[in-house]
Amino acid sequence: MTLRIAVLADLGQDTYHAGDEAMGHAAADELRSRGLQVLMLSRNPQQTERLFGLDAAPALAFPWPPAEREDYLRRIRAHLAGSAELPAGDPALGLISELGKCDGLVIAGGGNLNSRYGWLLYERAAVVAIARSLNMPVVVSGQTLGPQLSAADTVVLADLLRAAELTSVREQSSAELARRIGVPAVRGVDDASFLSGGRTFDPPEPRYVAVTISPLSGSMENLYALLGAELDALHRQTGLPVLFLSHVGIGDEDGWDKSAHARIAESMSSPFRLMPVLTARETAALTAGASLIVTSRYHPAVFGLSRSVPVVGLAVDDYSAVRLKGVLANWGLEDFVLPLPGLQEGLLSPALTEVWERREEVSAHLSTVLPARNRWSKQWWDGVTAVFSDRAVSGPPQDLPPVPVFRAAGQWAASARVLGEKFYAQSAMAAQSEVEEDRLGSYLAQAHGELASLRDEHRRLVNSRTVRTALSLHRVYAKLRRR
Repeated sequence: MTLRIAVLADLGQDTYHAGDEAMGHAAADELRSRGLQVLMLSRNPQQTERLFGLDAAPALAFPWPPAEREDYLRRIRAHLAGSAELPAGDPALGLISELGKCDGLVIAGGGNLNSRYGWLLYERAAVVAIARSLNMPVVVSGQTLGPQLSAADTVVLADLLRAAELTSVREQSSAELARRIGVPAVRGVDDASFLSGGRTFDPPEPRYVAVTISPLSGSMENLYALLGAELDALHRQTGLPVLFLSHVGIGDEDGWDKSAHARIAESMSSPFRLMPVLTARETAALTAGASLIVTSRYHPAVFGLSRSVPVVGLAVDDYSAVRLKGVLANWGLEDFVLPLPGLQEGLLSPALTEVWERREEVSAHLSTVLPARNRWSKQWWDGVTAVFSDRAVSGPPQDLPPVPVFRAAGQWAASARVLGEKFYAQSAMAAQSEVEEDRLGSYLAQAHGELASLRDEHRRLVNSRTVRTALSLHRVYAKLRRR
């Protein structure tokens, strides 16, 4: 009998996210290539069935406020333990039924096991709890852990990972966090590193620079024009047009990455093309076909590095830096991630110049690293399959082997490190403070709501006929006693 494995990834969101979808595709590809059937869990099962060509079932949406998601997880766990019942029609009941038809669960890769996206962390914790209640083996693949976690969310994360037979993380910092909370995790690569591509769109020219920039906010908005000027300067060196590849958005509609790209392009005089949001496979293929990649998003780096394409990363905050530096460090190129404020310090221009002038060296380095990364990925998915099929493998999955570091030669790299240390530390403190304030605010809002409900109930009781009658009788009785 063919085993059926459920895969949970961030699929079917209201706003299509090429990177999130790519990890779902990759996990499904790997499992199916090893003879397993796959059920995708999605917020939009119809869309996922159309894009994946696989069966799909509704994922379990969790509320955003911390107090509400913590309460929902408690109620699901109580139901699974038999000490309480979920109301009829609760989505968790449908998911329990769907997972009951499966033989295993894979939590596909992502950067959502943190308090920043706590509703996704709790969704995963609930799905893992359901799977374990059904005696189903669980594998957690290709994750970033943290960096921001509340105390309550840290406990939830630790419980989730302890329930898994295997866990892999995609950067050293995540492996260190796993050790700190006392759970085993293997350091590896992102699930979508070797995703097979789809059809490609005709670029403006056979060669191009791929650029993906997420929307900037607040004081960073003034960097759009600076980015445009930098891309014009890069064109003067390379002669290549820019292909703006949106990773998040809705087709041809404006918004998200496409709006950010349009803002950059407004100040450019060199050739460019604004691409709509394409499918994950198409985006991966078009990104990997570039001569150089400039990105503030994570997956353009993933798609490019495994095809030996030079990458320059722009980290917009601590969370972005953890992921971008992590993926480039896996390939020995950590030096080539700059904090976005480095634009104002004139650091991006020399970085792009150095990468372009040394592009053949960079590509040769990546080609040398590639076989070991590819081999690790195959061994990981062999190990995952063995968990579900009870087969022995040659050895348990091991950490990603070390790689030679390709050092930047310019002074800009040292300046970027100094600037980054300060910028990332400030960003991390602000993000952690926001996490704590969000949780406190959520519980205060819940308390205020409960207090208002009690006041309404008190008012209703006081104004009820029964209470009014009782008060009248009490007053009569009091008068009679005085007599």
